[in-house]
Amino acid sequence: MTYERKGRYIVEFQDIPKARQHHIEIPVEERRNNYNEVELGFDEERALQEAKRCLSCRRCLGCALCWAECKTEAINFDMKDEYFDLEADTIIISAGVERPIERVNPLFGLGKNNNIITDLQLERMLSASGPSAGLVIRPHDGEIPASIAFVQSYASASPQMHRAALFLGINEAILVRRKLPGAEISLFGQDLAPFLEEQKEALKGLDRIEIREAVVSALTPAENQSLQVTVESNGTQETRTFDLVVLLTQPQISQDVKNLSKKLGLTMSYANFLAQDVTGLISTEKETLKLTAVQ
Repeated sequence: MTYERKGRYIVEFQDIPKARQHHIEIPVEERRNNYNEVELGFDEERALQEAKRCLSCRRCLGCALCWAECKTEAINFDMKDEYFDLEADTIIISAGVERPIERVNPLFGLGKNNNIITDLQLERMLSASGPSAGLVIRPHDGEIPASIAFVQSYASASPQMHRAALFLGINEAILVRRKLPGAEISLFGQDLAPFLEEQKEALKGLDRIEIREAVVSALTPAENQSLQVTVESNGTQETRTFDLVVLLTQPQISQDVKNLSKKLGLTMSYANFLAQDVTGLISTEKETLKLTAVQ
């Protein structure tokens, strides 16, 4: 197996879209016999050009400020990419999936209300190394939510992907229950019957977590940045207020998995996966490659 260790810093000066703007300087003749400032800064045109360049650079500019500030001399601008050939008896590959927010229904207003977050954002919040050190809080004001709604944010998905989304949501609900024993926790989703039947025994152990077959037709801001959740179920409509809403996102196969499968000669079995003929997104008959469970 060939392993590539990338250089830590990409300093490809030739790839910078535009050259740096230089400060305006007074002519040499005007510097003699006085203490006038030599550098006059940017005029409007140069300032605009410099601002546009910074917005489009996309990478390290080689300004070396990080190198100047790093007291441990850990930054090495001369470090090059290196390739190593490693021998291993077995390679274990974890496929994983992505959960793009572009697939979230705009109806739910993700990004417009701070107290509407995705399942991945909640996952980070639940982690001890996350932004709130494991505390479940409302992003808007840092208060502990008294009620949390998990809402399916996609209209439909393949059974396997839908199952994966529900697993993540329910597991997160269980973790939230452990941290917030008194909180009201509800999960609203569609096409739940197969999942509920399959996991019937496991779900009996849930502690006051409501799982309800329903369509959420509206999320409306309420007082104190809470959300009014309009739920339609069995021909009836109901509106309830929650302090925090977690959107269940639709997983999809990642581009990294596609690239890795191509490099290693693995078989992409996505179609079979969707048809529930296999348990993984990728498969292989190579004895030296092992695949972890997906999702």
